[in-house]
Amino acid sequence: MSLFTVRNWWKTQCPTIEPAYDSFSLHCARLCIEEGEKDSIVVGSHSGQLCIYRPSGGATNLPDLDAEDTEGQAKTTSTPNDPFENVFQHADVILEVQLAFPVLAICSGKFTTTNKTDPRLQLAVLHPTKLSIYQIVTIDGLADHGDHTLLVTLCDHPLSKPAFSLCHGPFGGVKGRDFLCVQHLDGSLRFFEQDGISYERTLATDRHIPSPMHYLQRVDCFVTVAPSWVLECYRYQDIAEALESLRRHDPIWSLCVGEYALDLQVHQISNTESVVVILGENNLLCVSDTGKVRFVKKLDYSPICFHTFVTGWYWEPGARLMLAVVSESGSLLLYESDQIIWSAQLGDIPVAISRANVTGLPGALVTLGPTGLLTIGYLGSEPQLFRVPALNLAPFEIARCQKELLELEREIRAGVDPSDASIANAAAERDVKLGVAIGEETVPCTHPTNIPPGMVIEMCQLSVTVKVEPKLEVLQLTINTDQAIGCSKDAFLFRDVVAHSTEQYDVWIYPVEQTLPATRTVTVYCSYTNKQGITRVLQKEVSLPLKLCLKPCTPSKEAQYKLTLSVVTTAQNIFGNGLGQLFPEFASDGNSATSALGLQPIGGGDGRRVTIVAAKNTNRFRIQSDELGIIPLVLECLIGRLQGGREIGTPSDGEGIARKDLAKVTINGVPSISGLLRSLQTHCELRKAVKQLEEDLEITTGQMRLFERRFVVKLQERSLRALDGILMLLKRNHSSVAKVCLQLKTLRQKMKLAQIDLAAILHLFHLYYTHAANAPSGTKYLEHLTGLLSHSVIDSTEQSYEEMLLPVVRFLEQSGPLKNSTEQPDTFDEAFFYTAKQQERGDVDVSIHSELLQKQLQRLLGRVNDRFGTTGKAAGSGSGRNSVDFEDQPLPEAHNEEAEEEDDDNRTEDRSGSEFANLSSTASEWVNYEKMSDLPL
Repeated sequence: MSLFTVRNWWKTQCPTIEPAYDSFSLHCARLCIEEGEKDSIVVGSHSGQLCIYRPSGGATNLPDLDAEDTEGQAKTTSTPNDPFENVFQHADVILEVQLAFPVLAICSGKFTTTNKTDPRLQLAVLHPTKLSIYQIVTIDGLADHGDHTLLVTLCDHPLSKPAFSLCHGPFGGVKGRDFLCVQHLDGSLRFFEQDGISYERTLATDRHIPSPMHYLQRVDCFVTVAPSWVLECYRYQDIAEALESLRRHDPIWSLCVGEYALDLQVHQISNTESVVVILGENNLLCVSDTGKVRFVKKLDYSPICFHTFVTGWYWEPGARLMLAVVSESGSLLLYESDQIIWSAQLGDIPVAISRANVTGLPGALVTLGPTGLLTIGYLGSEPQLFRVPALNLAPFEIARCQKELLELEREIRAGVDPSDASIANAAAERDVKLGVAIGEETVPCTHPTNIPPGMVIEMCQLSVTVKVEPKLEVLQLTINTDQAIGCSKDAFLFRDVVAHSTEQYDVWIYPVEQTLPATRTVTVYCSYTNKQGITRVLQKEVSLPLKLCLKPCTPSKEAQYKLTLSVVTTAQNIFGNGLGQLFPEFASDGNSATSALGLQPIGGGDGRRVTIVAAKNTNRFRIQSDELGIIPLVLECLIGRLQGGREIGTPSDGEGIARKDLAKVTINGVPSISGLLRSLQTHCELRKAVKQLEEDLEITTGQMRLFERRFVVKLQERSLRALDGILMLLKRNHSSVAKVCLQLKTLRQKMKLAQIDLAAILHLFHLYYTHAANAPSGTKYLEHLTGLLSHSVIDSTEQSYEEMLLPVVRFLEQSGPLKNSTEQPDTFDEAFFYTAKQQERGDVDVSIHSELLQKQLQRLLGRVNDRFGTTGKAAGSGSGRNSVDFEDQPLPEAHNEEAEEEDDDNRTEDRSGSEFANLSSTASEWVNYEKMSDLPL
């Protein structure tokens, strides 16, 4: 935004008010219609309107800027309340006519030889399929009627091809006459000389993309930009040569511009030189008529249009080349050669700009808007002062913002009809029917993975069936899996899908990492756009086979983390036959009566495992492991199979199973919050290490480029002795770059595994809160916790996962159903965010967010656990040898484990399957493995 503005002097609206104008629609010239006239403004539109304006500046209180200052004019001043502006008058329009075809370009000159003594100029108007030459005729008025102007057609030249642009000039050095050259869309040229002579020529190179063409009168040449972004100069005599054998096809000189030319303009600036000014998409170039670059100006804005002119006469030593460029923000920048000398703000963003000498205002700036707003202005020197408003230093109040947010949500609910969404969803499912099926059979994997060789890796087939009813413009299928799961092809894009068509696409799903995924759910998204431009999205979910990621192993009797599941069904002890009934794919030799099952990752050979133990006489199960990250996959599968055998994306086994007969699964035992915090800390440290290695790699590669440049210089100088030192530096630096790249690749792989582990732990907390034994009534808690514990951990290039999660935790801790009204809420610390965002402290940025996130997440989850009414000990506490029922009753003081084992042996025969809550002792009903030989497997 410039400090100054272009002051308005005269403006009007052209008849066509639609976007029907471009940079070729404006032409300012002296038509020599009458003696002593000023410039006229000719405007043509794509709708066929042709208008000629001659602003008179007829306001009585405005002085003539052409005249010398007088005593009376010196007293006339302009004020902001009395702007220096003329009012449009009807006499300012001298011609307005509707042509039969769109107007592509306009120029004026001596295009006929009918009367060489006539000073009047003719108008050449380019239409898409013809070139018309008109004569402007003024008829004197009689009596009270004023003069009126007519547009007389002199001749029409039909075109065999669609036209693109038009240029004119005294081709061949003729005197007193102008010829015309029409450029077609295919790049061919059509020349029209006087007396009806016309011929067509084609330039040497391919012209698939036409660009503006201009004529250089001093050297009798044409300049244009080829589709290869090369500025080329062709001599007119070479182009006009009739014989193909004598014609020169190559340009006399060429220059690489490197970008598309928005516009070209040519000027003669001295007796010995003409210049070509090219406005590119990012640069402003000035080239002499001999192909020498005068200057290149790099633009830090996107230009729209420009105009060049020479102040003074070119044969005078004081002639200066001026350039006026309009940016996309509406700023007018005035350059003298490559130096900016003025900047002003336009009222509207034009598509064409020119300069004209009108009555009362020499050197006026003429701009034409895209909808036909024609304006004449001048560069004002009175600045538009801007006063910075006072900053709002009021403290940020969470309660007030929460109240405003609730009010906005009420307004949105009042304005949105929920029935429309259900109707739209039903219509989307009718238009496109999406079917997803996963194959239970697995085959050896043939795709590359990060699992060490020697491991048996298998893959399964995912089939996606799409049935389309109406005709669709675009349809896209996206398969979303966990980071630890690979897909042979995860995206399909189709255009112009025919109606009533059905297609099936098969992809292969396989594990790619040594660790377990956070979830085995695969989501297939189908987004499509119909012919009305409406976009809809469908999604289906399906669960992968558990044997794709896990394999059986020896169960462990000791574990750090434990979770207990209680199953409530209408039948007593329905799952007492063993874990082989729940996990038949892992049952060995048809033995389904096992009470313990050990599972480990397919690619894991480091002893990591998760153990499932079933109680003897009650519907209770325990999942235990030394790592939290591998528990949620097994826990999710166990819960799905305990609840009536239903899994995500898989239909139930029978239609006759009623909803009330499904099992209810509750989890006793809180997951370890310390494990989550450790995973966050590990993720933070790895991200810091990756960032540091990226900075080191940037430094070493910069040194490598420096050494390479020095090597080239020494090689050109033939300094063989100096080459030995440069080669030594190159080898050392190359080894440093390779070492940093290898370290960066290794750390990025570790960071990916840390992301998977963190996502798995978050999913574990989500499963616990969803199936907690004493969860409070209502869905508000679960909705907020589900949004917080999303098992999708992604680090962007600009923000870490901690930065993205921190505002959510801060908001939930201080507002909503998870807020503790008894605690004093923390104030909103704006200084923290300003400090953390400093670029020079980029290595500290991640640590600050991670430490604050861990602190507030621990406090929030601790408050949630208290509200859920957890009275037992957290998972991971206890010895693990004897799995006592610690969730239902507290352990006694002075715990004597050996005495309890003896009591357990004496009471085993007297038990009849009663619940743990009715027992008067802490004897264990879990399978107790004192020796490895006692394991049921």
